[in-house]
Amino acid sequence: MEKKDYVIIFLFLAIVGLSILAFQAYASSSYDVTKGETKILLLAVDPGEPRPGPGAVDMAFVLTMNEGDITNVLSVYPFQMAHPTATPPPELRSMGLDKHLLHDALWDADVEKGAKLAQEIVEANTGEKTDIVVMMTPEAVDSFLNIAGPVIIPGYGEVSGNSLTFLREAQSAGASRGAVLEALMKAVASTANDESKYLTLVHVGITQYAQGNIIVVPQGAFIQFLISTGLDPKNI
Repeated sequence: MEKKDYVIIFLFLAIVGLSILAFQAYASSSYDVTKGETKILLLAVDPGEPRPGPGAVDMAFVLTMNEGDITNVLSVYPFQMAHPTATPPPELRSMGLDKHLLHDALWDADVEKGAKLAQEIVEANTGEKTDIVVMMTPEAVDSFLNIAGPVIIPGYGEVSGNSLTFLREAQSAGASRGAVLEALMKAVASTANDESKYLTLVHVGITQYAQGNIIVVPQGAFIQFLISTGLDPKNI
């Protein structure tokens, strides 16, 4: 796999934040994302909407990896995408919602429960069954932007510091929130080919993971991937 592929994977999937204790706890995992085909569900999370869990799902992506290489990226727009059977929690039902939407999949403080719910919603609506879930907040994205930026998105302008503010301004100007976020993610990935920024991006990701701005379910699979890149968690 080329180094630029690793950078993109780190940006999109945040395979980071692996301490010695985490390594010892999960190194026995047999799940290796560099072998065979693996599908990863990336959730762009907005913590600005109050709830017990990480935040609202603004946008989602299904990344297909084959033998460690990204072979396809599917954009998933959460709007009205709902679980076929699960009912929303009481707080949402009191607001008049009778379906558990992908937008609210991470409502619960239990992130593993939310990850499973999001996977089931995406599979029911797109047919894509995913193996791993990664949640990333705007703060994590902004940290990567500070390394990669400024990022120019054709038709939208320059993003250099606050991706959420940029997203809202573009939306108020009539742009689709999902389309802007999709363009932002692709723009960040395209700026990540500078090898001089590679390790900096990795260490920024580690910090963001430790701060809870990046959440990975299950963690063990990402330990295996990190080791496969040559970045042994024991040496970080």
